[in-house]
This record gives sequence, C-alpha cells and structure tokens, in this order.
Amino acid sequence: MKPKLYPLTFEPIYKDKIWGGRILEELLGRELPPGAIGESWDVAAHPHGMSVVERGPLAGQTLEELVKIYGAELLGCKGVNDQEAFPLLLKFIDAKQDLSVQVHPADDYVRNLGQEAWGKTEMWYIVHSEPGSWIIWGLRPGVTKEEFATAIKKGGEAILACLNKVQVQPGELYPISSGLVHALGAGVVVAEIQQNSDTTYRVYDWERLDDQGKPRDLHVEQALDVIDFSLQALDMSYQFGRCEEHFKLNVLHQPSKVVLELGDGFQILTALQGAAQITYDGQFLTLLSGQSCLLPASLGRCELSAQGVVLQSTLP
Repeated sequence: MKPKLYPLTFEPIYKDKIWGGRILEELLGRELPPGAIGESWDVAAHPHGMSVVERGPLAGQTLEELVKIYGAELLGCKGVNDQEAFPLLLKFIDAKQDLSVQVHPADDYVRNLGQEAWGKTEMWYIVHSEPGSWIIWGLRPGVTKEEFATAIKKGGEAILACLNKVQVQPGELYPISSGLVHALGAGVVVAEIQQNSDTTYRVYDWERLDDQGKPRDLHVEQALDVIDFSLQALDMSYQFGRCEEHFKLNVLHQPSKVVLELGDGFQILTALQGAAQITYDGQFLTLLSGQSCLLPASLGRCELSAQGVVLQSTLP
C-alpha cells in the first residue's frame, strides 16, 4: 500500500557555476558545498537535477518516481500531461558575476528538435540586489534581427547598445517568456519558477574565459531563430500573459490563515524573510526562510500563515 501524500520538501541540488558565489549561505541560511554556487534547484524533476524527498514516509524517493506512482493525486488534473512528467522547476540563482546574455526557446522549437519535453519560460522574483544592480530584460525597442545579428558579429559595445538594461530592487517580479533576451547582472539573487527545461542559447558572455582559459560556447544561430523581435516584447503585461500560459507566481505578504485550494493542481510554496506554517489534515509543517515545499493536489485544502513573504507557484 502506497503512503498517503503530504507536503513534500526536498534536498537542494547545488550547481557550481563560473559566475556563482556564496551568498545563499547568508540569505537562505544554507550549508553550501565548496565552490562558486550559482544555483540551488529546490523543486526539480529534470535529468540535469532530480529532487529527492528529505522527510517523512517518502524520504529518499525522487520527484520523478512520485509522479509515476501517484500521477493525478500529486499533480492534479491541471498537472497531468502527455509527457507524464513534473512540469515546473523552482530554483534560486546567485549572480556574483554577470550571467551570459541569453534566450530560451518555446515548446514547439525544442520538441521539433527532439531535445526536451518543454521550452523554457520563467519568472524572476528579486530576492536581493546590491545597490545599482541591473538585469537585461529584452532588446531595446526597434532592434531588428538583422541589426542584432550584425551587433553579435561585432561584439562588445555593439551588442550592449542593443540591450535593455533595467535597475532592480528586491520584491520586484520580472516575467521572462521564451524568446526574450535576458541576463542577470552581478549582485542580483532571484527565486525563479520556470518550465521544466534546461535549454539556454547564449549570444554574449562578456568575453569571459573558463577555468581552462577558453570562452564558453555561444549558440548564435539558434538564438536568432527564437528571439522575439516584435515591438510588444518589452510590454510587461504581454510578458506576464505569456508566462501565465504556463504557470502563475503569486507573492503573498505575511499571509494569515490563508486557505489554499489544491483540488485542481499542486502548488509550490517558498518562504522568504521568515518562517511559514502550513496546516493540513490536522497536522502542520514549518518552512524555514528560504525553504520550499510541494503541496500535492490530493491534500485538497491547506492553510498558510507566515511571518514574511511566501511565493506561491501554481499551474494556470
């Protein structure tokens, strides 16, 4: 007999990145492995990172295994899909250095290539930013495919002249639909909810060299294929609309006994700036600040209270 589902927390999956740092130790109270930790995958079921349950009767099982065992009990009717896979991925990103200027493809593009089940649309919640920190959020209005291709060949200042740079503050949300050129600047930490994909096309990497003294690979041809050069690309409401075709991210400020309805689909909760308490089936789970959990659809209804901010990620 399979155990009854309950709120699931997972062991973080840490990614050493050339641009990463150590600030997640301070911001999230984490014990990090050695290295420049650029990402923490906290809810993931991808070949490049697979979440493992850390507590309760299901401890030691992977999220991929649970999807196969429980199906709609875990995912809900909204989450069941042709790929029979978990559709979202939640991570933290620490940009100690500037990330590459990049773009992600849409579903049809990667499926036609036989690469992944989904393309990559994502959304950033700014957790921390150093004074003057910025992100790249799209191309400047009017930049054409031909102009950007020429700028990429020239490199450096020509590319930078095409980019839309935005200063950011903690608490802000930035939707990043497939096709939108983007990058995190140094000193920014985000919580990111995204489709379950790890396909990235780099167009510029700041002339950076890896630990072997070589530049990292670029993917210019693919990037030019998928970039959204339309005038609406920098319309915030358009970007939110594109993202909400795949998921929704709600920011709950100090929720007090907020009822969460789970019948149609799972939810991912992420506590920030303080602990959160989830009450379910007469029991409760405390999430520490910086910790995430997956609420299975079969729980039906939970109650949430928190001292700070809770990010609530759901399917549309």
